[in-house]
Amino acid sequence: MEHETRDLPPMARRVIVGNDEAASSTVVADERNLPRTRLPNGILLQELWQQRDIPAKREDLPESEWTLGPAAPTEGAVVRILTVPAATGSAVLEPDLHTDPSLHVITMLTGELDVILERDEVTLSVGDSIVLRDSMHDLRNTQSRPASFVYTSFPLARGERGGR
Repeated sequence: MEHETRDLPPMARRVIVGNDEAASSTVVADERNLPRTRLPNGILLQELWQQRDIPAKREDLPESEWTLGPAAPTEGAVVRILTVPAATGSAVLEPDLHTDPSLHVITMLTGELDVILERDEVTLSVGDSIVLRDSMHDLRNTQSRPASFVYTSFPLARGERGGR
């Protein structure tokens, strides 16, 4: 993915807390230079955390280029901030329903987002969350301002996958 910097909202801040030599909690990283990219559909993706192995180890740090992209991880977990641009024009697009063998948790930070499912549609507002478990879905912003949300994704155990 190409890392673009023009016309992007401010970088998210990531503060990582760990322990010093005396085992006291302390800030070990405080940065705004998170890996980010704009996807072809205009969505801005910022990687907050990537974790290859679960459970995590105390000394783990994110691997900045491991998962940057739209796909959910097939191992470990990711935490991202996604910003969906404001709607443009009045064209109504067909849903791009998709799924992957993962559990996704989305929590809205700003704006509104329509989650289109095979048989339902749900509108999320600031503070709302949705849990998608290997579920066909599409995300739409039909509002006149961008919508941002925290996205956390974990792969499902092999026996739990829907096999679509």
